[in-house]
Amino acid sequence: MTAGRDRALRSLHLILIACATLPVSLFLYTSWAAYQSAFDLADENIARARDIAAGHAQAVFQSIEVTMNSVEQITRGRSSESLRLEESELNARLKEMRATIPDIESIWLFDAAGHPIASSLLIPVPSDLDVSTRDFFISQRDVGARFFIGKVFVPLETTRNIFPVSKRRIGSTGNFNGVTEVSIQPSAFESFFAGIARGTSASLALLREDGSLLSRFPVPAGVGLKLGSTSGFEGLIAQAPRGGRYTAVSGIDQLERRFSVRKLSGFPIYVTASLAMRDIRYGWLVWMASHLVFGVPATTLLIVLVLVAIRRTEAFYAEVERREALEANLRHSQKMDAVGQLTGGIAHDFNNLLTVITGNLQMALRREHDSKLQRWISNAMAGADRAAALTKRLLAFSRNQPLDPRPVDANRLIAGLSELLNRTLGEKVSIETVGGAGLWQTEVDAAELESSVINLAINARDAMPDGGKLTIETGNAFLDEDYCEAFQDLQPGQYVMISVTDTGCGMATEVVEKATEPFFTTKPTGHGTGLGLSQVYGFVKQSGGHLRIYSEPGEGTTVKIYLPRCVASGPELTPSNAGSRLEEGSGEAILVVEDDAEVRSYVVEALSGVGYHVLEAGDAEAALTILATGTKIQLMLTDVVMPGMNGRALADAARQSHPGMKTLFMTGYSRNAIVHQGRLDPGVSLIQKPFSQASLASRIRAILDSRPAPGESA
Repeated sequence: MTAGRDRALRSLHLILIACATLPVSLFLYTSWAAYQSAFDLADENIARARDIAAGHAQAVFQSIEVTMNSVEQITRGRSSESLRLEESELNARLKEMRATIPDIESIWLFDAAGHPIASSLLIPVPSDLDVSTRDFFISQRDVGARFFIGKVFVPLETTRNIFPVSKRRIGSTGNFNGVTEVSIQPSAFESFFAGIARGTSASLALLREDGSLLSRFPVPAGVGLKLGSTSGFEGLIAQAPRGGRYTAVSGIDQLERRFSVRKLSGFPIYVTASLAMRDIRYGWLVWMASHLVFGVPATTLLIVLVLVAIRRTEAFYAEVERREALEANLRHSQKMDAVGQLTGGIAHDFNNLLTVITGNLQMALRREHDSKLQRWISNAMAGADRAAALTKRLLAFSRNQPLDPRPVDANRLIAGLSELLNRTLGEKVSIETVGGAGLWQTEVDAAELESSVINLAINARDAMPDGGKLTIETGNAFLDEDYCEAFQDLQPGQYVMISVTDTGCGMATEVVEKATEPFFTTKPTGHGTGLGLSQVYGFVKQSGGHLRIYSEPGEGTTVKIYLPRCVASGPELTPSNAGSRLEEGSGEAILVVEDDAEVRSYVVEALSGVGYHVLEAGDAEAALTILATGTKIQLMLTDVVMPGMNGRALADAARQSHPGMKTLFMTGYSRNAIVHQGRLDPGVSLIQKPFSQASLASRIRAILDSRPAPGESA
């Protein structure tokens, strides 16, 4: 069952781990794939915006180039002086050209000295204007100078942002003859870029090779901005002059952006498009969150279901184990009952036989014999005593022995056993007793408790063949409901605990489980009956207590006895063993009622021998007949189990006619006549078979001399 439970729980735990790890793993993979996909999609969108912007810029600059070529055709081979003579016509022609290209601010013709010849913007041209120090003019003085695009600046003439585009003019002799300059408004590109980037975090820009910003959307705050030499743009074009892709913090708005760069064909101009990284990541997070909205509840529900399955499986197997434990306890109890019934079935007749045997042997021992006969009788007596002890242990184990429980102080009882234990265990075993402070009283049969402690001590001694330490400890204990639930017939509450611990060889788990079974022993053949611990177990259970064994091989053993606390105060009793001296009678009349003729004969002879006047009856009816004669009888000694009316019923009937007569019951197995739940009924005096002449005489003398207590059989 344990293996099945472990397999089931292991499988469920693996499923739980899978339910947690697989969705997480799948989510992580999906997140990674989605992250890559988000950037791929962003790159596509950025590249699309870049291409649109680049196409527009390419068209604008090609238009400007066509315009400059047209101006060159008009002015080719003509001197600056001849052109000035036709200033009005040139101004008109330039104005017409400018009108065809809305992105152009103005078109200018400058002579070799940097002075204006004609303009589409200012008519007539200002004679004092000199651009000879401007970069767009200086760059065209060199032979072989190419198409030049200048930085953004604000001219005094218009106060509007422009950037110049210039081209060298050559005279008829091939010498430098001036410059054609076209002024372009950045706002023209900005408005187009705004249409592309509308509603997004996109930025589009027009840049020179040196990083100078010509136009950008969103429009920056300053004019003439330039990216540093360490910028991502400069790093990219240094490695890939035609353009590419990079991610960096923008030098314009300080946002981390994903850039795509493309160089315009035939012009030293780059178009860039970008998206803010935070928006790309945000889009990815929104997409993932939409999956989490469904994935997290589903995964959580699955995990909860598996956890519920684990809890139910644990509860199921716990319940199965609890039931198996209860069934095991029930089977054990049934086995005890079977042994009890078997023992009870033979105990009565067997104890009657032992009563006759031991009684007659004891009386024979009191007479003089030669030494050999005396030894034979002694050996027979020893064998009979062992048989009586065996029967008593079987009754104790089966919980059918009559108990006479009284309040007992376990500390005092164990202290009284110290000397006996020292003699019994020998010098090799050191004994330590630890009495619990404020120990509660317990209501048990003191003689049986003594016997149990001695049995445990002897078992401990046998487990320490080379000597060791025996510790007997007492204390108060509380057994709660959780603990008691695992044991049948064990009630939660307060208990007196008696612990016997040795430093011996210990026991394996499988041995501990069988230790209380009858006739089970680990001792060599002939060194034990296997009933010692069984007797202790039976006594403890019959007393409403609990016994627990703790042991490990090589570590010793601890046996703990839990006996119910006795709350009611009362006189404390300790057992007293009758001596061998015969208590003499004074001629008192005793009625002996016994259905077994041999037992009756022995009892009559034993009592007559100590001075009592004895009457005898073979059954209850004969006894009632004797009582009906009016004969004065001080005590009736009656068997409990008899054919017809039992001893208890006889005592009740006799009390009607002889209220002052006392009663002593004798039995080998009482069952339920005078013993209920293993305890003598209140006010009942009992002597167990087999008994000796001395113990019988002593018990009768004590009853005759005692005063009847309320409720006692008088």
